[in-house]
Amino acid sequence: TARAEMTGREVMDKQKELHEVQSEVGDEIMLLVDKDGGKEKRTVKRYAKEVEDDVYHYLVVFLSPADIRGTALLTWEQKERENDQWLYLPAQKKMQRIAKGSKKNYFMGTDFTYEDMEPEKLDNFNYTILRTEKLELNEQVSECYVIEAVPANDEKKRESGYSKRVMWIEKEHFYTLKTEFYDRRERLQKVQTNHKMENVSGTVWRAKQTLMDHLEKKHKTVTGITGREINSELDDSIFTERYILSGKHTQ
Repeated sequence: TARAEMTGREVMDKQKELHEVQSEVGDEIMLLVDKDGGKEKRTVKRYAKEVEDDVYHYLVVFLSPADIRGTALLTWEQKERENDQWLYLPAQKKMQRIAKGSKKNYFMGTDFTYEDMEPEKLDNFNYTILRTEKLELNEQVSECYVIEAVPANDEKKRESGYSKRVMWIEKEHFYTLKTEFYDRRERLQKVQTNHKMENVSGTVWRAKQTLMDHLEKKHKTVTGITGREINSELDDSIFTERYILSGKHTQ
């Protein structure tokens, strides 16, 4: 096309715009796989809702196994400041705020940190297109932008567990197929791949399976979607302490 090549930030803005929904509810099976191949299976429910223009609330709930049933992570995106996150552990019967300095910690034995569990604030990163290339994944070859994301300010540099991330974003539909996470010493720490991409509505695509492969720990988190609803009516009250403390989130 006659149009000049997009910048890294333009690709990220476009991705956000194309794949945003008003609300989303997903059911998933999560497998934690240790270095000896031992597996732990969990069932998870996730909720997301746009509460004001471009501001989302998220809730992730573990429904099984019994020993973690009811454990939940509530995330409130904030426009002008850092997002708020709270972990609910049923045994303690209270919401525990995740401190800024704790965002590098891993969430409930998975290979995702609290930082991975929050939405990406585009202003916090500088995005550079390194190249375009074909990526072979899922027995398909996709033409991708390869984009490097680096913390844009000192505060984000301090807080983030990563010196940089490199993302493979498919050129036609702008979904992410692969992300490499580099630790603070610039070593490749983990790789996330998204599989079985499906067009769920309009321009919106989602992965039916994701794999987070933690190379340092030789540990993996695999998730598979068993059900998904988008743009259904979701009450704002779902994303509150009261809702969770009442136990409604496990019903």
